[in-house]
Amino acid sequence: MKKYLILIFNLFFLNSYSQNIIVIDSTNQKPIPFVNVYFSKGEGTFTNEKGIFNLNNKFSDTLQLSHIAYDEIRILASNIKDTIVMSPNAVILKEIVISNGKKISKFIDFPKKNSSYGSFPVISKSEIITLITPSTENINSIISNLEFKFEKKKSSDNAVNTKTAIRVNIYNSENKKIKTKIYSSDVLIIDVTKKDMVNIDLNENYIELEKNALFIAIEVIGDIDDSGNILNNKSLIRPILTSNKTDEYYSETYLKYTFDKKLILNPINDILEKSSGDKINRNLSFGITLIK
Repeated sequence: MKKYLILIFNLFFLNSYSQNIIVIDSTNQKPIPFVNVYFSKGEGTFTNEKGIFNLNNKFSDTLQLSHIAYDEIRILASNIKDTIVMSPNAVILKEIVISNGKKISKFIDFPKKNSSYGSFPVISKSEIITLITPSTENINSIISNLEFKFEKKKSSDNAVNTKTAIRVNIYNSENKKIKTKIYSSDVLIIDVTKKDMVNIDLNENYIELEKNALFIAIEVIGDIDDSGNILNNKSLIRPILTSNKTDEYYSETYLKYTFDKKLILNPINDILEKSSGDKINRNLSFGITLIK
């Protein structure tokens, strides 16, 4: 009987065990907020504002931690004590050629939104991601600024919190597939109870709009409380969509699950078409400033 009680206790302990892990910078020992933490089977989470995540029943997993400013690491969960250390990566800056020629700045405004399918609900742990291919005139332009607009949540969205954490990512592309992440913004907070807008200053990043296109994405991390903790509820934002085209670039918009290592891109128009039965043509609407 005693053996059975011990076995039951051990099973209960293993099934209910959870541990808070902190992720810190190797150079200054400061916590690293909003690191992507990949588990197996396409699961994942983020560290919170204090660099902490919860390791719950993942003992057989090999964790993969990813942040654009740090070297990616893999570690067996059973080997983790209470702290994970990440090392800053060496950023190789592109060579900037300074000339006496006058640079021209051009703002490409938001294409007009539509009354139907004017926004799209993007849930936590996912990205709305747009492949933009520049016109011949705009090839090799430098992106100096990006702007995104958001509608407020609908009553049917069951909003339980007012603040949702997002960030903007930019990826290189190859044959319309994600190649590497080249930029990730600081975490931004959206007030989902009203229309909102974010502005991304890229002047110091030297991101070139090359001929083979770039992916621009909005990643939804999740609702956060006043202490910077990520809530477990399914949160969402509503970025503006448009059916209007522009001669400045060609765009195709997809949805991607953040922790999908296969980087599968699901066309947003296929999703809209399946739900409505109609042929739909929508893309993410954004403002962009180019310098050439």
